Amino acid sequence: MNTNANTSLTEKYNRLSEFAKMFWPGIDSLSDQRRLVGTGDVLSFLYTLPLAIIGILWLIRSTDLELIQQEFLFLLFNFGLLLLFSRLSFFTIIEIRSDRYGTSEDSLASMIQWSVIFIFGPTALWLSVIYDFIDFALRWRVSSTPGQRWSLLRTLSTTFSVNTFAILVSLTIYRNIGGEFPIPGLNIISVTQAFIALISQFFLVLLILSGYLIYHIGVQRILAQSQTIQPMVRFFLISVGLPYLAYPFSILLAGLLIEDGIVIYAFLLAGLVIVAYLARQLSMAAEYNRQHSKQLEKLEKLSRKLLEVIPDSSSLPAILEEHVPGMFPSGRISIWISPDTNLLNFPADWSGVHDDAWQWIINQAEPTSFLVKDELPWQPEKNDHLAMVTTPIFRHDSGRAIGGIVLELWILAQPWDKKSLRNLFPATQALADQISSTLQQTEVYENSLDFQQITQELRLAGQIQASFLPNKFPPLPGWQLAVTLLPARETSGDFFDVIDLSDDRLGILIADVADKGVGSALYMALSRTLIRTYAEEYDAEPEVVSFAANNRLLKDARANLFITLFYGILDPNEGTLTYCNAGHNPPYLIRNSDQDSVESLTRTVIAMGIVADSTWSTETVTIEPGDILVLYTDGIPDAQDQDGDFFNDEAIIDIVRNNTGRSAHEIQSSIINEVQKFSAGTPQDDDITLMVLVRDK
Repeated sequence: MNTNANTSLTEKYNRLSEFAKMFWPGIDSLSDQRRLVGTGDVLSFLYTLPLAIIGILWLIRSTDLELIQQEFLFLLFNFGLLLLFSRLSFFTIIEIRSDRYGTSEDSLASMIQWSVIFIFGPTALWLSVIYDFIDFALRWRVSSTPGQRWSLLRTLSTTFSVNTFAILVSLTIYRNIGGEFPIPGLNIISVTQAFIALISQFFLVLLILSGYLIYHIGVQRILAQSQTIQPMVRFFLISVGLPYLAYPFSILLAGLLIEDGIVIYAFLLAGLVIVAYLARQLSMAAEYNRQHSKQLEKLEKLSRKLLEVIPDSSSLPAILEEHVPGMFPSGRISIWISPDTNLLNFPADWSGVHDDAWQWIINQAEPTSFLVKDELPWQPEKNDHLAMVTTPIFRHDSGRAIGGIVLELWILAQPWDKKSLRNLFPATQALADQISSTLQQTEVYENSLDFQQITQELRLAGQIQASFLPNKFPPLPGWQLAVTLLPARETSGDFFDVIDLSDDRLGILIADVADKGVGSALYMALSRTLIRTYAEEYDAEPEVVSFAANNRLLKDARANLFITLFYGILDPNEGTLTYCNAGHNPPYLIRNSDQDSVESLTRTVIAMGIVADSTWSTETVTIEPGDILVLYTDGIPDAQDQDGDFFNDEAIIDIVRNNTGRSAHEIQSSIINEVQKFSAGTPQDDDITLMVLVRDK
């Protein structure tokens, strides 16, 4: 955008802010963005207020009190319908720029309102007026800041001007072209007249709201430093125009009541309730998918950025500031590392979270969510706050909490309930993992500047590899699980994971990254983040997890490495294991009922990181009481003695058979001891990872 033009526009908006200051004295203490938005609320309230007052007075003059007395029960019934359909509202959320959302909420309540208008005339407008005022009063009670209250005032005056003045003008046009109350029926003339009334109101609404649109186009140019107005215009047209697509059906609703009576009217209403419910569920699902896709995209970009550079303590805040603020629909976000280091505080003018909050967060074992109505445990008295998510940051090597993440979320049309807040947990945990791993990399990097480069890389890679291995497993009643990893050198190409899924299920992962060294360890970090993120998203479909992670690796990593992996989902209650084997050594299932029968869980697809869009399939086995499942990497069968002979797979099976009835840890120890005896006197050439799963008898 031209600098001079931008300066001139900014000066004009500053003068408007000075004018708004006469009505809102504290507006000049806000940040530039909030001051501009607040000025728009004040100006919109002032220019729509006269129209709202005229509309209310006009409605009072047009009200038929006798009609209200005669049709009170039917009007009350339709007021109940307004409440119902308002609860089943649908919404649209559009990201206007990286730190600003446009949100619009509507429902089929307006269609109900228009159907009653076509039956009873202007008097029916009191239904929406009363509802809008009650809604305003309830929201005013819980608003805590001048900004929220000016936004409510702007919404009320705009709504009244649209739902009284604009509708009454359109009804005047309707009468002048021969329209009647009630509508005579569904003949072509009456339908056309009613449709003209709806079109008239639509254009009046566009005219009334155009001032608000023009103002915010200027705000977009100032804050985004761009001439682009398409996001604002697109949001305006969608938020205003989309609800009107349903308005013509109000003509049908009113006409059917007049022509066919209350039974057909009620039948159509029942169908509309179903449609409204589906529209609400669809809008919630669409917003969840939008948020989730954006979180994955931002996490991947952050991972790639951290892979590209070895950040020091001074570069990490800049990287987080670049990638994190747009990751969540958050008005405020703070990332803190003990004892007193803020890695990110957004927006910059936010004072951040009180120290008592950090002390509480680092004592938590997992993310926590708070609704607007919830009390904050670190505050002795209840204070107003936005919906919030907190997540502790742990060191992976020690499990010690070193900091936390706090999100305060925008008030959007999407309702922030416990479920929608929990949907943010996987992304905040993945972010915390990345920050923790990066800090550990940074620590190793800064402590190793005086050592040779190769030593530094090996220690860094070893730290990363260790940080991603789980240090404790979810409880598994009736089962035993033992895991060990023995790297051949300071770094390891092997890794494993145990993922806690819904419905008491467990994700079991063992994998081997080709090659070794720092690159392999970093590739493992990205792979583990992707697999764990997709595992929590598709917690019943191991083939979808593997397929999605494979495609993202091929698209973004460009490392020319591949991974063999075995990923299965264990249902401990049913005793079933559904798995996907991507080119990995086949695990062995030794049956308690027939130890001579050994099932080999063979490959279902080629290794990950080779070919995109491969066909990923699964197999399912049932693990009976007393059965033993052994998963391993090729470091065991490829172990060699001094004569160059291999340990081989049959030796593993024989050891398990000889230790039937013993615990998973004892079986694991027996296998490792035999491998080490076999290869005594020769160096360990490959990493060894061994996982033993036993179902108790």
